[in-house]
Amino acid sequence: MADLVKIFYDVGKAYADEALYNYNQTHSKRIDKIVTIDLDKEYEAKVYDRDAIVDRFFLRVTSSNGGNLYPFLYLSEKSIDGMKKAFNNMRRFLEEDKKRELQKIEKQIDYERFQEAIAPYMNEKNCYVGLLYQGKTFNELFLQVATNYIQNVCKSDIEVDGDCYIVGSSRIGYDARLNFCSVNELPAKLQKATKFRLLPLSQEAACLVKQGFEKIFEENIFRFSLFGLSYYLLPTLFMENKRVFFDKLEEIAKEDDATIQEKYNLEKRLNRLVKKLEESDLSQKVLLSFLFAKKSNNAIDLYQMIEDVAPSRISKANQLMGEFQVQPKASRFVKKRDYDKKMLYIRDYIEDGLLLAKLIFGKEKITHPEVIEGIIAKKILFGSVANQEKRDFSLVVSGYYADDVDFSKHQRFVDFLAALGVLGFDGRNYIYVEGEMESFSNIAKKKFEEVELLRKLRARELYALGALTQLVMKWQYAQGSESLAKYLDSIGAVTMQNADRVFRKVYEGTRKYGVGGKEYEDLLQLYVDAKEAVKNEDTISIDQANIAFVMGSVDYKKYKEQKGEE
Repeated sequence: MADLVKIFYDVGKAYADEALYNYNQTHSKRIDKIVTIDLDKEYEAKVYDRDAIVDRFFLRVTSSNGGNLYPFLYLSEKSIDGMKKAFNNMRRFLEEDKKRELQKIEKQIDYERFQEAIAPYMNEKNCYVGLLYQGKTFNELFLQVATNYIQNVCKSDIEVDGDCYIVGSSRIGYDARLNFCSVNELPAKLQKATKFRLLPLSQEAACLVKQGFEKIFEENIFRFSLFGLSYYLLPTLFMENKRVFFDKLEEIAKEDDATIQEKYNLEKRLNRLVKKLEESDLSQKVLLSFLFAKKSNNAIDLYQMIEDVAPSRISKANQLMGEFQVQPKASRFVKKRDYDKKMLYIRDYIEDGLLLAKLIFGKEKITHPEVIEGIIAKKILFGSVANQEKRDFSLVVSGYYADDVDFSKHQRFVDFLAALGVLGFDGRNYIYVEGEMESFSNIAKKKFEEVELLRKLRARELYALGALTQLVMKWQYAQGSESLAKYLDSIGAVTMQNADRVFRKVYEGTRKYGVGGKEYEDLLQLYVDAKEAVKNEDTISIDQANIAFVMGSVDYKKYKEQKGEE
């Protein structure tokens, strides 16, 4: 918690000279039109485009039910109540002589005429209404309301001597209004005496923490997107002039183009930021934390945080994605004409954007190969981890879904994770090795020694069975039969429990349709040898069984194609 608060403080302090600007929410609210009601001109109403007049207004929503600080608010059926709340709020932050001046103006307001004036604009979208008096907005007339509000926003009912998070020994008890903080952070004496969620902060520190919090969650320069998730980029800065970094951040934000808005695009803005940090020799003076959160009006839901990511880690990840031809999208978000078979669409394998972000930028690890096998098996049988509709097993075995039974691509997925350093096991040659031999049995035997998955004896049995199944299915198709294919579709997947039944169906097909010859004898012998080597205690998972079976089938199909026999 202390580190997060310190980041808020650093941001607030860097922008301390812009307190009024940062507390003005006109920059962050969706405002398309502004209607002004001039109290001195018979409640004359004028409508403006946002940019023509927005700089004259100060918008501050004090709380969800507390109303606005000035009579400038969202145009709705509740606008009159909103105006009355705004005048009450203004009085709270004025000296007595100014209160009397404000009261005199307020007494003159005819809210029936105000309602008539705004009536024609009620159907305008994203429209705000503001009062004018003597040609000025109320924040122009009473600027001290905003300045006093900022000074008093962090006051609470209790103050004691203690240690501030930021400045050490100080008067503490001031409220930075961070709703996710707990009274457990306070000294015991304050925990018992307050109902507020306070941190041990001095008044100055609390105000700067509050201002930094506001800046981060109100300004788009801190808001990024990655793998379909929104997050806020929070910097820990090891430099005196911290404003230099924030100026870089604003500079990058202004360079945004349409492609940045793509929901599932790898964050190009983040990469551009890191590049500029490297060019300006700042990359080793910054650590970046990703705070995944969703902001809706005044509510902020925090999900998770990836802390202290070095810019060099981001550069490395970007480089590896290029090297391994990894596309951060899921294939379903790519238009058919733009689909690239060479690309590895990473979110087909790992749909969870937060997990993916933690693997690529955080400290998450995949410690067991079973996790990888489950991901690859689902890709083979379903097409992606997001697809809930299982494919016809016969089509999978036949290699119909060529992209999803491309084991070289699956190996590239494993290699990419290994290069990131997130695998807790050796992923080299885990599921695929390059190389060709003269006969299929020699290809298989080479793979049995070099492919990690096929070192398991049961996996070898299933691999040989897959190749044999491919041969017999092709014979049946040539004879106008689909009996073996229909059987595979009925079982949906191959397991240790049904593997023998699959072989019986294969063998029945060979007898019925006269499958024979050297090719068949070669595959049958490969299967018999593999099965005889298996011991009772040799077991594999369903995922491993399906991967091995489909791998054998697809490898045999490719072998025949390369020989020009299909």
